[in-house]
Amino acid sequence: MNKVIHLIPYDGIGGVESAANTMKNYEIKNVDFNILYIFNNRSNKFLNFLNYFEKSFRLIRANPDLLIVSLWRSCVVGIIFKIFKPKTKLVLFLHYPHDYHFADMIFTKLMSKMCTSIWADSNDTLNSRLPNFPEHRSDVISFVARKLQPQTRHQSQPNFIFWGRLHEQKSIHIALNIFAEIKKQYSEASYNIVGPDGGEMARLKNLSKKLNIEKNVNFLGPKDFDSIKNLSKRASFYLQTSKLEGMAMSVVEAMQLGLVPLVTPVGEIKNYCRDGVNAILIHDEDSAVKSILNLLDNKNTFEKIRQNTISYWDDSEIYPESIERASLSILNTENAKNINT
Repeated sequence: MNKVIHLIPYDGIGGVESAANTMKNYEIKNVDFNILYIFNNRSNKFLNFLNYFEKSFRLIRANPDLLIVSLWRSCVVGIIFKIFKPKTKLVLFLHYPHDYHFADMIFTKLMSKMCTSIWADSNDTLNSRLPNFPEHRSDVISFVARKLQPQTRHQSQPNFIFWGRLHEQKSIHIALNIFAEIKKQYSEASYNIVGPDGGEMARLKNLSKKLNIEKNVNFLGPKDFDSIKNLSKRASFYLQTSKLEGMAMSVVEAMQLGLVPLVTPVGEIKNYCRDGVNAILIHDEDSAVKSILNLLDNKNTFEKIRQNTISYWDDSEIYPESIERASLSILNTENAKNINT
């Protein structure tokens, strides 16, 4: 039986971790698939190099046939492992279309020189990060984590939701500006913001007060996905104004749940969200407000877009299936080489 290990810095509620967790109850024939975390949780000291070396030697003892590394901290461990196990197949798994900082750039570049293949959450991420990497050694992994049933009402209401980390990358202040204009027309409008503080919570709460929408905006903190699904029943729109994204798994989830996405055309979003067809693309605040008000006034148009939103992902591969396909492709190629030699 082949052994595959997916190495991730820590468990959590982010897109990378949530998608990876769908593999825990998924079986691949003749493959022992496991997830290994470098740290017990996000609060661990990431610069504690003992963790990196301990996990490196644990991997060496485990001796996987294929090691998958996600995010730059895992690259540190992957590089140490590869030095001691140069013949082991190794995959660099990219999740963002840009380098976050110098360490991310350095360790990702180093790993790209040592890996067998590169996987990415989207073509946009792959082309942006390592455009010259050989195409036959790269693969796009579906970030449709699971198939979901629509949860929303059948008529448009001025109720909005967002879930994700409250980070500067998400530009939630733009979403609040847009919502404030909607609230001027619909005093009962609501905006539920779900997710952990990524450094923006205080700023966003202050902005809500400044815009006089603090009674309509609810900062709910992190929630499990069942809670998010329940909250989505009361919403009609998913409002996300990110300036940077990869695949944006939360947008994919929202679409399946029947929420009309109001999103900026960044990362892979611009390739699966079509303005006026299955989404409203936000290019500027004024035009976004006009489009939203139009949908609130035109129930038939809203419902048409909503149905297109729901049906878009019907035939898509889900994350575990994609991981299985890509893993077996590498393992079977290696097995065939061993038989021929």
